[in-house]
Amino acid sequence: MSSAAKNLANETCGWASAFPVFKAARLEDVVNALTAFVQDATPEQIRAWKSSVPPLQEACGAASQFDATAVEYGALLEYKMPDGPHRVDAVLLVSGAVLVLELKGDGNWQPSYVEQAADYARRLYWYHSLCGEDQVRVHTLLVSYGQKGDEIEAEFHTRTNVENLLNVIRRFDQPGKRKPIPVAKFIEPTLCQPSVSLVQAARRFFSEHELPHIKRIDDITTAAVSRVTSEIHSACEKKGRKLILLSGVPGAGKTFVGLKIAHEAFLDDLAVPLANGEKPTAPAVFLSGNKPLVEVLQYELRKAGGEGRVFVRGVKDFVAKYSKPRSPVPPHHVLIFDEAQRAWDAARVQAKHKDAKAVSEPEAFVRFASRIPDWSVVMGLIGEGQEIHTGEEGGMNLWAEAIERSGPGWEVVGPARYGALFSSRGISYAATDDLHLAKSVRFNFASGLSEWAAKLVEDSLSTDAQSLALLAGELRAQGYQIRITRDLDKAKTFLWEKYDKLPDARFGLMISSRDRDLEDLGIEEPAFIRTGPWYADPQASVNSCRRLMDPVTEFAAQGLELDHTLLVWGGDFLRQQGKWDLSRSKKYQRGGVKDPMQLRRNAYRVLLTRGREGLLICVHQQLAGADETFDFLVAAGCEVLA
Repeated sequence: MSSAAKNLANETCGWASAFPVFKAARLEDVVNALTAFVQDATPEQIRAWKSSVPPLQEACGAASQFDATAVEYGALLEYKMPDGPHRVDAVLLVSGAVLVLELKGDGNWQPSYVEQAADYARRLYWYHSLCGEDQVRVHTLLVSYGQKGDEIEAEFHTRTNVENLLNVIRRFDQPGKRKPIPVAKFIEPTLCQPSVSLVQAARRFFSEHELPHIKRIDDITTAAVSRVTSEIHSACEKKGRKLILLSGVPGAGKTFVGLKIAHEAFLDDLAVPLANGEKPTAPAVFLSGNKPLVEVLQYELRKAGGEGRVFVRGVKDFVAKYSKPRSPVPPHHVLIFDEAQRAWDAARVQAKHKDAKAVSEPEAFVRFASRIPDWSVVMGLIGEGQEIHTGEEGGMNLWAEAIERSGPGWEVVGPARYGALFSSRGISYAATDDLHLAKSVRFNFASGLSEWAAKLVEDSLSTDAQSLALLAGELRAQGYQIRITRDLDKAKTFLWEKYDKLPDARFGLMISSRDRDLEDLGIEEPAFIRTGPWYADPQASVNSCRRLMDPVTEFAAQGLELDHTLLVWGGDFLRQQGKWDLSRSKKYQRGGVKDPMQLRRNAYRVLLTRGREGLLICVHQQLAGADETFDFLVAAGCEVLA
């Protein structure tokens, strides 16, 4: 059998084999396999393979001699990343580690090359289901096989020379402690898939008629989906009324769970015929008070062939339609209320609907559900620390009051943290940990981002810059990028170059709605912005976020995300003598704001946590009085953009 016949490669790479097979392979066979895979390979590329493959073979051959299990170590060449046209020069699978190799003949590692190579490691860590588990470390090796350069050890990459490659491989190898990932298993195409954003998941629902199963999302949300499904069945069987509360940190998948429940097929079987004898065509409806989220989802779903207005609707319009004295009964059994903690109080509803007798949104929903034939469920999706509008400060108290006023017959199930709020009012409350999502899945590389952002915006004596820097360091170790600059043009150029060959990636400008200083620098949200095109359109569109022209504020960002955000810090929230200061913030025109400082803290929490892969902060060099803020953010762990 020829060495070429032992190449296990498929559509994911040009070469894949165990170390001994790779060492024994003829250079001609390896290069031919790579040329067949990379059909547009240039003469320069072929010459590079002929120069770089032999020393790589020598290092792999030597490494396979050190331990009995090393004969199972794997070498992959020209491995294709799942989210774009990029290919990794080589991937080495050793005990307890996946080493991502970028090979260069002249050792000229420009910052953009280093950034791209480190991104490969980050993406494999999060996209490949066999990476990041069982303490498998993913690390990039930048290897010069021509001109020698200095040895440099960094967080996500190591620069070295090919002569020292064997020593570097052994540094990450853990024979006897961990087993290597089998080559044939690693290259299975289904095991490496990019995670989807909320709008991508919704678009896929209507184009492929199913919500995608993404391993990391499923792992975290399966228990919640199962419990909600069980509670809905229980309400139907008992012909009862139930409030289900699902809470979670930002990006934990609450909205994803809500969308999934809204489209579960079992609801069709549980639905009761309407007055006309027909069953409701949509036994569940997903409702959101987040207007930008509604607009973006409807825009995406119309493009995908779905009827956006049936799929998701705005809370305000729903309340207006079913609150009138002779309103019809809602044709749904399950009413899913996104961001339930932001529901409007009675005063806000009365002002917005011009109805002096209007009740709070939670009370209105409980009344709607009580009129639905036989059984009904209201499901509230609860975020943390995201109340940013006037009239949203009542929080969960409004829901407890609504159930109390409804009279007997309602049961409530939710996280333990809300139990006392309901049980103190004599309301039946079943507490379960299944209904709290504690880990973020929105942020590919940032399971602790929400904690860092929450502590950053506080003035607690227990939270200093050093403790924040430790949290930021943990985020960097996961691959999340938190950077800062004072040069807006440099920040824009960095993002354009970073995502140049990833057309589906989304990055954009964000600012605070209460800022009044950036306007003088030409940075302000347009009077009218189409949030659907802003989030969804390609860079060729003048409306696209990728153009980095028109910024959005926290109101258009909440509940949505980008792959990378560029937050231009405003003068409305600056550090002054060690504390956050609002003295230069735009004043709230309407009364009823109970705690403007808390609203600003929450606004910046939202702005700081919209990026799935990274956050780039620009404290503009012309923003007066911002030096202390910049210094604090650097001390808190933000890496200065080179």
